Amino acid sequence: MLCCTIFNVFDDTNNLIKEYKHWKLLVRNKTSTLGSCVAITKRHMAAFSEATPEEVQEFSSVVKDIEKSLKAAFNYDRINYLMLMMHDHHTHFHILPRYATSRTFEGVKWEDTAWPDAANLIVMKGAVVDQDYLNKVKKEILKHF
Repeated sequence: MLCCTIFNVFDDTNNLIKEYKHWKLLVRNKTSTLGSCVAITKRHMAAFSEATPEEVQEFSSVVKDIEKSLKAAFNYDRINYLMLMMHDHHTHFHILPRYATSRTFEGVKWEDTAWPDAANLIVMKGAVVDQDYLNKVKKEILKHF
């Protein structure tokens, strides 16, 4: 039974990087910074406090995997994890690599316009990126898993 539309919102069919027992890790289709991802609990929960010890423990593996992969792929300077749940009332973290200087990937130049301040998703509001480009980002991340 579907709990909500979160997997459609982030298009897990096309954007899945890795499926864990309790989490799905996706490249973020509304990309704020190069390599933006989202980690979503597979089980619906409206508050992170509802997570089981196993779900919390596995999230540690998700964090280690994506930080290692994003660092190798795009050499981020910092990484931000945001749990907002204002529109999608399902536990998920936006994972935003942050960059002090611009990065170019596949001919596209990326600027982290909010650096060095906290990520501001209103200012950084990402447009939906072409799926072919997202596939290249996902492939680059996967090379380092």
